[in-house]
Amino acid sequence: MVIEIANFQLAPGKTEAFFNAMDQATVLLRAAEGYLGHTVGIGVESPETATLIVVWRSYADHVELFEPSEPHEQFIGMLDGLYEGEISVVHVEAESPQRPLSLLMSQNDA
Repeated sequence: MVIEIANFQLAPGKTEAFFNAMDQATVLLRAAEGYLGHTVGIGVESPETATLIVVWRSYADHVELFEPSEPHEQFIGMLDGLYEGEISVVHVEAESPQRPLSLLMSQNDA
């Protein structure tokens, strides 16, 4: 399992439009081979930055299947003009036999 973390520098005055477009665009993510889930939010310390976190079955599902696809082009197109510069993307190996994934909240967090 791989987690994609994508940071978008939002265009001035486009925060609401970005999140509205992202709500529509994530339909394309959900249909992608290897997609397992996602969340999107705004930076606490830097509210001009939005972060999209996508959980993929594998790195290849994201970069070899989704990125070169027409749905990816449509996804990026739906966000066109709502962010500035390049999207900063990193991938994190989230689970291995030595490091199982645990995203469960503690009893105190519930």
